[in-house]
Amino acid sequence: MTPWSPPISAILYGSLLLALAFGFLFFGGASRLRQLFQPPSSANPPTLQIPLPPFLCGISFISMTAYFYPPLLPGTAIVVAFFLLTLSRQKPISFWGLHRPAPIQDLTLALRTILTLFLPILFLLLLSSGLFLLLGLPLEPQPAMTRFLEARDTKTLLPFLTYALIIAPIWEEVFFRGTLFPWLAHRLPISQAQWLSALAFGVVHLHTPTLIPLTFFGVALAGIFRTTQSLIPSILVHSLFNANTCILILLARPPIP
Repeated sequence: MTPWSPPISAILYGSLLLALAFGFLFFGGASRLRQLFQPPSSANPPTLQIPLPPFLCGISFISMTAYFYPPLLPGTAIVVAFFLLTLSRQKPISFWGLHRPAPIQDLTLALRTILTLFLPILFLLLLSSGLFLLLGLPLEPQPAMTRFLEARDTKTLLPFLTYALIIAPIWEEVFFRGTLFPWLAHRLPISQAQWLSALAFGVVHLHTPTLIPLTFFGVALAGIFRTTQSLIPSILVHSLFNANTCILILLARPPIP
């Protein structure tokens, strides 16, 4: 049997990505990471004053939807987020910064940020995977990722890509960064609110090997919302992160025997 080797397109894309990531991380990226991960004492993040009982009811409703009928999870999370913000007398569109018309600025910020985060996330992913192998724990991909690896037709790929690039970035940012993080920031120091909301974001993916890198990514996304006062850049970063993952998989996946 001929051993499989990555296609030249995957090697070229990966090499270009690594070169850009090194450049962005070591030429200005460190200060950007400090800005996202180390909130200054003068930071004024968006906060939500929502009583505990209705917030827990919203979380419970989302959890039951995820358990009994997962396809409704994105819509349910967005509806609950709108309800909770309305309950706190906030206007969702304004609170989430969805009204600001700065597409070029937001896209540029998103590209710079995802390239700056690429190497740290890759390092954490390799570290986490290495620990699993060292401990003899099973290192298996997420079920959805397995289906994506096996998909070879547009009918199968299109729904997955639509969810990964559009639906998931929107509902996860609206809930985890736009609702959970501000609710925690009203009760806890900003840094703790970022990490706890990010941990919840990592846990909800139900994939232990990627818990550490996804939590790190979630902290960065919360930092983006905190510094820009808008969910648009964090949605773009989230979408680009998923898009980059999909591109790497599509280019490097082995052919079906």
